Amino acid sequence: MEWIFARWLTFVATIVVTGVCAVGLGILPRASVDTEARRTIAHDLSGVGIISSLALIPASLLRLADQLFALRSSGDPLLAGFAPLMMSTTWGTGFRWQSAAILVTLVGMLLIRRAPQAPWRWLLATAGAIGLCAAPSLQGHAIGNEFYTTIAVTADITHVLGAGLWLGGIAAIGWLGCTIPNSDGIVQPERAAVADARLRLLVPLVPAIALTGAALLVSSGTVSSVLELRTVSDLWDTEWGRYVLLKGALVLGIMTLGAVNWRRLGPAMRVTVGVPALRRSLLIELALAAIVLVVTALLVVTSLPGE
Repeated sequence: MEWIFARWLTFVATIVVTGVCAVGLGILPRASVDTEARRTIAHDLSGVGIISSLALIPASLLRLADQLFALRSSGDPLLAGFAPLMMSTTWGTGFRWQSAAILVTLVGMLLIRRAPQAPWRWLLATAGAIGLCAAPSLQGHAIGNEFYTTIAVTADITHVLGAGLWLGGIAAIGWLGCTIPNSDGIVQPERAAVADARLRLLVPLVPAIALTGAALLVSSGTVSSVLELRTVSDLWDTEWGRYVLLKGALVLGIMTLGAVNWRRLGPAMRVTVGVPALRRSLLIELALAAIVLVVTALLVVTSLPGE
């Protein structure tokens, strides 16, 4: 079970880092806010990115341990298969790629925290985030596709990137707009006012990036699934296919919930009274997204149809 958790944490952290970069580069510059407020938001965004980048380190080490245990024979030294795994497998290539991407992203986020207004620092962090989006394709089913490897890998990268733009962006904004109580369970009015103002400022700017991300996620996910299917009946006759259907249903649920809430809560966002309902809606969407990523983690370790 810990290996599933490690994969889930990897997906969550990668998507959130990508979302932080999407908000920092694509949303924050369009926000109608003074320079000091923009700097403060960028500073707090970088904190989310730093936490997510750091979370990738233990997740990666757990997944490495999983691979080493799988390769180890009885009586072998614990690290007997380390060198062959790192240098002679696509999984090892993906691990090295991911490690480099984590370093680039973390350095970028730390630099942003020191000078949030510098665009090139956001570009550095974004380059690392894109590298993180590419890593899973080298460690999953995509790279193993015998006939359409390039299409499968491209679709896999696009799938993670789309999830980052859509769900990761929502997660980053949700964190900026959360109201954290103190030790007595009371939310300070000043903190609540800042969180509400951030939601009213940033949420109206989300659709352009979120819709792009959702389109990339759905289209690439469809391509990836079609490439692995032998027949349509594999969707309900195999465990892998049933996970695909479950994931698709959950994604559709998130999209529907987001669209309904946008129409219902959009006008209310202009006043303070509508913000708590919006915050609850974001939490529900993110909870469903977390479940989607659990299903995704299970898909990675589930045999494909015909295997």
